[in-house]
Amino acid sequence: MDALGYFTVRDLLHDRWRSLLTIISLAVVVVSYLLLAALSQAYLSFGNHAEPSTNLMIIDANALDPMESSLQASILQAAAQIAPDQILATFPSLFRHLDIQGHILQIRAVPLEDMQNRLSLSLLQGNWPVGGQQMVVTDGLIQVTSWKIGTVANIYGEDFQVTGIVRSSGSQFASIWMTYAEGLRLFGSTKGFQIGYVQLAPSANPEEVRARLQADPRINAQAAVYLDTTLADRYNQVNQNLLNLSLVQALISLLAITFGTYNATRLSLTERGHEILLLHVLGFTQAKLRTFLFTRSLVLTLAAYLVGWSISWAFITYQGMHAPISIQAAPLILSLPPASSLLGLLLSVSFAFLGVWLTTGPLSRRGLSALRD
Repeated sequence: MDALGYFTVRDLLHDRWRSLLTIISLAVVVVSYLLLAALSQAYLSFGNHAEPSTNLMIIDANALDPMESSLQASILQAAAQIAPDQILATFPSLFRHLDIQGHILQIRAVPLEDMQNRLSLSLLQGNWPVGGQQMVVTDGLIQVTSWKIGTVANIYGEDFQVTGIVRSSGSQFASIWMTYAEGLRLFGSTKGFQIGYVQLAPSANPEEVRARLQADPRINAQAAVYLDTTLADRYNQVNQNLLNLSLVQALISLLAITFGTYNATRLSLTERGHEILLLHVLGFTQAKLRTFLFTRSLVLTLAAYLVGWSISWAFITYQGMHAPISIQAAPLILSLPPASSLLGLLLSVSFAFLGVWLTTGPLSRRGLSALRD
């Protein structure tokens, strides 16, 4: 170890409690950055599972959430009459959000034939729900609940068994599916159905058909017509806005390191003015003084980043195992990718050096002399 390194270590150990407090304060900033970065990464991957679809969805125009929608069969009958040459089939879907075993899960009920042939569902394991009190779940929901084929879950006071695992995308990425008959028996028919699906012919123009349906007074008086991927697109837009906000917040949190190192360095210069002036008289040049302060700041920042990264990793691991985050049953998977961690380290060191530079930048012989006071 050279003289500068030795002097830096001795200096930090001399004020070990202040050094520890500085590390803790900087570690809090690092934890804030890493958790925001992890959240940003989760938002980036969340909802980007939508596949192209030519189906249309009809939802109550006054419903903010599909669960609040209430439609009658006449809506689908009107849709089929408006463009019979471009519409292959129409069918209803019940839609609910329920708290099941501590998870807010999405439940959909559609006729079995439509579930098998007219939606973006592909059976991965097991069987379709052909009997009573049976359901299939998406592989996305498996990530949230760790269910498997044979799992029994209580829904509305009744036990339903998982008979199969399906793959879906977009807003259906994490959901429970049961037959329409079971849905009506479980939830009743007084509220009507929530979503009307319109399957288009391969040759149909989805936007053109959507516009025709929306223009018909039998539909637009009560309902709104969307492309099947619209809900997923809305999620993606919201997620992009949240991502941008999280990135800005993460950058602002790291800027606090600049002020932390600035205050620590300024305090060190103020309290040790006579010692520093003596070192200068003995040949400790301004450049060496700055190098010492930069080295001191680097050691503190690296220690704080290691502590902050360890705390963040432990929190994310615990959260993923015991309290996973989900949005309408779609998982938000937090992680600490190496690229984000390395970028955070580089930014932390850069902002720490900026704090030292702001303190020592105007340092001159006159400034050193002023340290006597």
